[in-house]
Amino acid sequence: MKRRNVIILMISLSLVLLLGSSYALLRSSQVGSNPYVINVGTLQVTFEEGKTEKLNLENMYPMSDKEGISQSDELGFTVKNTGTVASYYDVYIEETSTTPEFKSVIRFISNKDNQGYNEPKTLSEDKNIDVGGYLKANESSSYKVKIWLDYNADNTYMDKTFTAKVLVNSFQESKYAKDVIKSKLVKYSESSKENFEGGLIAVNTDGDLYNETIASETIREYRYSGLTVNNYVTFNDETWRIIGVFPDEVGQEHIKIVRNEILSGIFPESYKINEITYKIKGDSENYTYKNYITGTYSDNSDWATAGLQYWLNTKSDADGINKGYLNYLSEDNFNMIEETKYYLGAVTANHEGSIVLIDTPKDAYKYERAVGGCEANKGSTENNSAIQIESNATCRVWVNNNATWKGKIALLYLSDYGYSANSKYWETSLGLNSFDKDPVNTTWLSKPINISINEWLLSPTTHTTNTYTTSLVSRWNMSGFGSTRSVFYADSVLRPCVYLKSNVKITSGDGTFENPYDLTY
Repeated sequence: MKRRNVIILMISLSLVLLLGSSYALLRSSQVGSNPYVINVGTLQVTFEEGKTEKLNLENMYPMSDKEGISQSDELGFTVKNTGTVASYYDVYIEETSTTPEFKSVIRFISNKDNQGYNEPKTLSEDKNIDVGGYLKANESSSYKVKIWLDYNADNTYMDKTFTAKVLVNSFQESKYAKDVIKSKLVKYSESSKENFEGGLIAVNTDGDLYNETIASETIREYRYSGLTVNNYVTFNDETWRIIGVFPDEVGQEHIKIVRNEILSGIFPESYKINEITYKIKGDSENYTYKNYITGTYSDNSDWATAGLQYWLNTKSDADGINKGYLNYLSEDNFNMIEETKYYLGAVTANHEGSIVLIDTPKDAYKYERAVGGCEANKGSTENNSAIQIESNATCRVWVNNNATWKGKIALLYLSDYGYSANSKYWETSLGLNSFDKDPVNTTWLSKPINISINEWLLSPTTHTTNTYTTSLVSRWNMSGFGSTRSVFYADSVLRPCVYLKSNVKITSGDGTFENPYDLTY
């Protein structure tokens, strides 16, 4: 059992509000009776009575996340737009302590508008309480914040004082990447399906093209679709492409990007982790390697335990000999990446003749997320040793596979390819002699640089006849259709994809190849 050092600390949180705008940057500090109100510019911040005194880390000992979440002490405040025009804003914690630095051992959670507390964050990873807020005139949002000292804090922090300030920053025009991208939305028109060349479109909750003229329509996500799109972005000093803007489980929006070129030349022969040695590279130096194979060569289409998943999301293997992909990312770019929940439902293949994927983009999206059958927090599945593809199929996750995986770096979904085509093809099969005929000529994602071989995708596959095992994984055929391949083979490439944090901003660029978006965090 791990021994916990109980450290008595003299820690306090001082509250300083920074409210800025595109016209002025003003600072105000107040320590007065509760509740108290601070007005600067057009934003008004009101702290709840008693809450500012309760949020006090004095005499606090290191605690687990479970203890931190369950504590009653919290800071409560409301941000209100008292002006006559809409305003963007963000709210974040900024440490003012200098020695020692507390940011790596301070944990916090936040709750916006009573929607429930999000997952704990470390101050060094993400100082934001809320990012990309938007308030119309007279609108307001309420916040509750809990903060604690991490369980792993050692005696370095004994008898030290932690101070921080809560900052509220407002601005008239959003520079958040997600908002800049959403501003490029192409409006719906009846002729757009036939004559649409490319751009950012919105997808409704049914998986169809969003029609803003229909009052009942709700947007599910924003995607770049068509052949000609200006979605280039510089990331890690490389060219990446923006797939679109997607909400997470609590409604926070993130842009999703994918590397424009395949990875090559950096793969180790093998990678050891969790006492298993994974064979990463196959027969070619640059672009053929095994994706999901285990050291024991058992069936393993589960991304959560795949060899390349470990390689993409670590800096070095267990022996410290071989480098992981994170070694090739700069610290600033790594910090831009949001840890995201990916869904691992199986898409459908037909083994008759060629082993091809037969789902439409709409169906692939549904099956990937195992809609209707798997709980969001489900781990290993039970009692579904074989997936029957029938009209009433629900949980499409192989036995003992994970329904979800949470991490930083993954691969594209099959539906990402499908939805990158003209919307009139969203109900067309993604398979051979279907999608590769006409639809593939309308999608930007099928025209990446240097892809002359098949590309691994994220989802496992199952079959209409149910005669294949759990060793099959989806991939995108270089000819422009969805197919599948056993994890035992080493003949496919990959391009990493990530979701960026909501507070990533665009500093310059227009998204063209010649002038890609530049990002900052």
